[in-house]
Amino acid sequence: MSALAERLGPQALAPTACLETDWSAEPWSLGGMMAHFTPGVLTSYGSALRRPVGRVHWTSTESATVMHGLMAAAVRSGERAAREVLGAT
Repeated sequence: MSALAERLGPQALAPTACLETDWSAEPWSLGGMMAHFTPGVLTSYGSALRRPVGRVHWTSTESATVMHGLMAAAVRSGERAAREVLGAT
């Protein structure tokens, strides 16, 4: 909790609620927090996950080049796609 307080302030030391999610009951994720690739898929085909198709620019934690599967990867991927879109206009 102290790490949260360092980042978010002293209010983080006194949470008012706790939320738990049964990810296996979610209709869109079906329990998986990220895609699972077999060994070699990302190194062989990872760039294809990021390659725009016409006006569609892909972004996801799975298409990130660093920290695959984490929230930080999703943010990096979104920033990359935004740069691509802004550069395309």
